Amino acid sequence: MTSFHRTRLATEDDIFFIRMLEMDPANQFVHRWSEEQHARKLADPTYRHFIAENVEGKPIGFAILNYNSAERLEWRRVIVARRGFGIGRAFMRDVLACFAQDEALETIWLDVYARNERAVHVYTSLGFEQTGEDLTSVPGERLLIMEYRMP
Repeated sequence: MTSFHRTRLATEDDIFFIRMLEMDPANQFVHRWSEEQHARKLADPTYRHFIAENVEGKPIGFAILNYNSAERLEWRRVIVARRGFGIGRAFMRDVLACFAQDEALETIWLDVYARNERAVHVYTSLGFEQTGEDLTSVPGERLLIMEYRMP
């Protein structure tokens, strides 16, 4: 079964799964970290790693977020194993809900390749708004800066 069931925090045991999704050629818009980089980020209290699971408890996606400050959280990555089934949107909605009680948090932001129309559509449908663009971080690419204002 591939439908989204719940979100849990990632552990070091999930690094192989996370790297497997990162290395999938279908995920061309996602940057990759080594096993050691993932282990360091999992131990870093400013990072939050989440795993999406199906009803059988099998991982079907992951997300990584990073506190830039108490008020701003950067959504670094989100990948699901199967696209087109609403898993990513449901997972992202659940992750956003995890931060709803954080009273200091004002904004969750991300950057996305402008040509990644599918992701831009999903982010917009979840309430992210384009607030700028970055033309320098990735040579030859236009990144959109999108923000989600906490309710």
